[in-house]
Amino acid sequence: CHLYGYNIREVFNLLLKNVKVIDPASEKDFEGDVLIKNGYIEKVLEGNLDCDSNEEVFDLSGKILAPSFFDTHVHFRDFEESDKETYETGAHAALSGGYTHVCAMANSKPPIDSVSKYEEVQEKIKNIPIDIYQAVNMTIGMKGENLTDFESLKKIGVKCITDDGFPIVREEVMIEALKLSQEYGFILSLHEEDPSFIEHPGYDDTANRKAEISIIERDLKLLEKYGGHINIQHLSSKESVELIRDAKKSGLKLTCEVTPTHLFFTKDMVEKYGTLLKVNPPVRTEEDRVALIEGLKDGTIDMIATDHAPHTAGDKKLGEFKSKSGLISIETAFSVAMEKIYHEKIMSMREIIRCLSTNPRALFGIKSPIATGERADLVVLDKDAEYIYDHSYSKSQNTPLFGRKMIGKVLMTIKDGKVLYNDLKEGTSEDRFNC
Repeated sequence: CHLYGYNIREVFNLLLKNVKVIDPASEKDFEGDVLIKNGYIEKVLEGNLDCDSNEEVFDLSGKILAPSFFDTHVHFRDFEESDKETYETGAHAALSGGYTHVCAMANSKPPIDSVSKYEEVQEKIKNIPIDIYQAVNMTIGMKGENLTDFESLKKIGVKCITDDGFPIVREEVMIEALKLSQEYGFILSLHEEDPSFIEHPGYDDTANRKAEISIIERDLKLLEKYGGHINIQHLSSKESVELIRDAKKSGLKLTCEVTPTHLFFTKDMVEKYGTLLKVNPPVRTEEDRVALIEGLKDGTIDMIATDHAPHTAGDKKLGEFKSKSGLISIETAFSVAMEKIYHEKIMSMREIIRCLSTNPRALFGIKSPIATGERADLVVLDKDAEYIYDHSYSKSQNTPLFGRKMIGKVLMTIKDGKVLYNDLKEGTSEDRFNC
């Protein structure tokens, strides 16, 4: 067989040799070989597989092979904000971060709040190389008043309903949404910040933690009474973690996310980074950050979701209170997990992969374990590699991490058996893609 020099080629037969396989779904954790044919996993062996001339071979000694990541919370903008991001550039950023599946939020301009707008998205993404689950708004125009047509959205395959960016303030609207979630099986993905507690969004000192705590308390009570499935987005406070921990003990259909931003940064860093670290909800104290990591470790928090939020440089230069909230993070999520969780010896690699891959997939009803006959959606990782984050495949660069030395790197992303991103290849940054 031929060992190609880590060239990206559109082949359907791949042999990944001497790689450490870690897969929480199938409970695999060993060093061996994986053979991929025609988009599917043909063989998984703890040991060596023979190869033939029809296979492209990658010697991945010292590297980790895991199921590719699924991001349940991204903003790919497009439409009237294509200067910030498009589905295509967002997909490239996702692949470089190890993601082959994402759920795109619906707060585009204009909002994705109808069957026709959803179908317009489907036309835009039909040739995008990753799987994009487009969410649809919970209320028309994201105004928090009149619900979108849940029945029609169910018929066309929508899985996630959200007004992310805005909470559902009116209790009667939330109650009706929960009833429909129960009836149609939708995930209601919730941005939980009561605006009555917020003087200026994006900062801990002007966006009181009660904004998050109070509305989570309300929605947990409503969930218990009316049923349905809620997914609470981007937790920021220790009190919220405790509320969800207690609620899960009672068996409610409840999942939740934490962002890499809230795992990495704290409020005392805002002075240094300014509006680059303005995010909703805001980063809070070190005590909150530690509580979030503990919640991730004990399963209270189900997944790491990036809330990848591209903005132009101009959007971030409008002053402390007028600048847009949010930052890009899909390219660096794995590195953040390595630095702040794995290398701090808080969680194992298997536990981190569960939060980046297995649990998000389960939320959307997807199972792709590293096992014979399964789709080959995979990521190759180096937990110790150091690099300077000085190139973004996103259209935007709004992150305090840009230019920083990071630890833990995505080396290869495989979708349906094809190597779509390969950082083992020499050449320019754009040469790493085959899509």
